[in-house]
Amino acid sequence: MSAVPSTCPFCSCGCGFYLLTNNGQLVGVAPSETHPVSSGRLCARGWSAHEAALWGDRLRQPLLRQNGKPESVSWDEALDHIAGRLKALIDAGKPVGVLGSPRATNEENYLAGKLARAGLQTNNVDFSYHSICGPLFAGLEEVCGEHTPTTSLNDIASSQTILLIEGNLAETHPRAASSVMKAVEKGAHLVTIGYRITQMARLSSLHLQTTPGNEREAINGLLAAILDLRRQDRTSVAVRGEGYEALWRDVKSVKRTEELRQAAEWIARAERATFLLACTGGQGDQPQKDAAAFATLAAITGHLDRPGSGLLPLLARSNVRGACDMGVIPERLPGYDPLDDERARQRLQDLWGKKLPSDHGWGAENLLQSVSGLIVVADDPPSVVRMGRRAMAAMGRIEFLVVLDAFVTPTVRIAHAVLPIANFAETEGTLTNMEGRVQRLRTATNPPGEARIGWQVLAELCARFDVGNSYTSATDVLCEIAQAAPRYAGIEQRLSEGGWGGALLKDSDNAKFVVHPTGATGAAALAFAGRPHVLACDGAFDWGRDPLVLFSPTLSRDYQSERKFFPNGFVEMCERDVDALNLGGQRHVRLTSVHGDAVVPIRVRTDLKPGVLSVPYAFRDHVASVLGSDSVTAVNVEPP
Repeated sequence: MSAVPSTCPFCSCGCGFYLLTNNGQLVGVAPSETHPVSSGRLCARGWSAHEAALWGDRLRQPLLRQNGKPESVSWDEALDHIAGRLKALIDAGKPVGVLGSPRATNEENYLAGKLARAGLQTNNVDFSYHSICGPLFAGLEEVCGEHTPTTSLNDIASSQTILLIEGNLAETHPRAASSVMKAVEKGAHLVTIGYRITQMARLSSLHLQTTPGNEREAINGLLAAILDLRRQDRTSVAVRGEGYEALWRDVKSVKRTEELRQAAEWIARAERATFLLACTGGQGDQPQKDAAAFATLAAITGHLDRPGSGLLPLLARSNVRGACDMGVIPERLPGYDPLDDERARQRLQDLWGKKLPSDHGWGAENLLQSVSGLIVVADDPPSVVRMGRRAMAAMGRIEFLVVLDAFVTPTVRIAHAVLPIANFAETEGTLTNMEGRVQRLRTATNPPGEARIGWQVLAELCARFDVGNSYTSATDVLCEIAQAAPRYAGIEQRLSEGGWGGALLKDSDNAKFVVHPTGATGAAALAFAGRPHVLACDGAFDWGRDPLVLFSPTLSRDYQSERKFFPNGFVEMCERDVDALNLGGQRHVRLTSVHGDAVVPIRVRTDLKPGVLSVPYAFRDHVASVLGSDSVTAVNVEPP
């Protein structure tokens, strides 16, 4: 038996483990006692990481849809056909695009972006989860000048105060939850904000329960209480930044409860504090404003640039930050430089030998609905984007759909061309976790059949559009990334020197915090006469449809059972609301919003406030007619 050190492919914490093989076949995983993130511990997903690779429904040969059904072809035939069809669409003036993925490596995402911009000559490049995490990044950048974290997972355990906005941290990011628990055991004050009483909320010193999509009401209350402290004692709050007086005028009329004043004092007077922020829901630009207000709270208390303190965005998939850094975003280039940054554009043009397009591209949801040709790399958009099944219908209308994946997904089944690539255990490359730690994936076993390494396939496609390079390894691609994205300069050498625990990206030396007014509290007015309840989509990612979970016998059991018992989905509500509706033996309700209505089953929960209904992200399609394009909306609830 052999053991190959690698990186967990699930959440963005970036735990390390050994992939165990016997006679060339994966048989399990083992934790590493010395890994700087996981320190010998793994969550249930990590322990089962090998299962999908071992038992999943794998792609083994290139496929082209001919006469209405997929047929096996050679690699050259498939690649030539794909290049020919895409060139024909471009020559006809039809839009094309590329979707990368946080399930893909940095090297694969980088080459996907290079293929789009230099090969296909379009900025129509994105990844599905970006529509969810993008507002969070934009809000952080508004205040901090960039979206990068200012603390690490290990720093959390030494915090004196932790402010957490989350869905369910213990489930979404177990490693981060472990650090929070260590801090609480040492006496730290944990303050949680959310509409649910989660496991972390039960551990907290103080839980500020909100209505869905209205986290900013609590944040504004904390800002007001902290600014009160600043006026009383200027040493308790930082004076660095701009816009304090405008911020004060914006929040001075906000109600300060005793709970808010207590939490504000814990935050303002802590020497080490951590701010943990998950992607929030809401209407319009509300999620972005939530993130900006949260970052403002960290900035005015001096914790954004204090050693051991800072803010950490909680990202769902393993390589979300890497995908952003590689420029798999329509308005950003590699290095997360803005599209209109002339120096960055020139750097890439010199490196790639091609003039780059300047027109702004479409985001993922617009891409799915508007392009005639689309390349999808290691992603299943309908399982990720909020539009759900509507994304599948939109992709069904795409004239030419190409998918590179290791597994058979719903998107693969409707594709016109399918290229089989290696999964995380069969490839080499790097991932960048949410704290900016770049870590290696190492090859533990060979891909099945004729499947190839993903970056190699993308390099061959690039070559067919005259943007090739003589890459001999993933390290060659990483070295080019270091030229395209300066923050990655020297990362290959530091990875070699630093062991298998990875290397942290260097922080920017030019960060300047700018404080802005936070605006209205937003969702407080969502419920109104005629629609007195609020329906929220709970979470921002459906793990049950992720191939690494779907094809894992251990991890898929709960998700499969839930879908079996609730084939038509469900919404959750508190028992008091159920009794008030006088449903008798009925276990269905009719929901009506400005968008439409739906009849759905109900499930009772004890951790919801009266007037609040929640639908799991996995079941969002069943209430799509009610939510529309929002993640939170006012509804009327009545017996069907």
